[in-house]
Amino acid sequence: MAQHPARSQNHRHPDEPRMEEIERALEGAEFPTTRDKLVELAQRNGADGEVLAVLKRMGDRSFDSVSSVVREASNVE
Repeated sequence: MAQHPARSQNHRHPDEPRMEEIERALEGAEFPTTRDKLVELAQRNGADGEVLAVLKRMGDRSFDSVSSVVREASNVE
């Protein structure tokens, strides 16, 4: 049976931000940093609600690079 398109790993839910949007929201981030500081930076950078929601649902830990944030964000449900 074919997998539903929304469940495919290559498709994101329409309400989920693209990783490029997350990267743009985190411009100027200094690492290592925490989730809360990333959320504050994204707000200052004018991130939309979808990006902020994903960042807020990430684990409360220290991140050492934008790529580590993007990896974590891609696993958020």
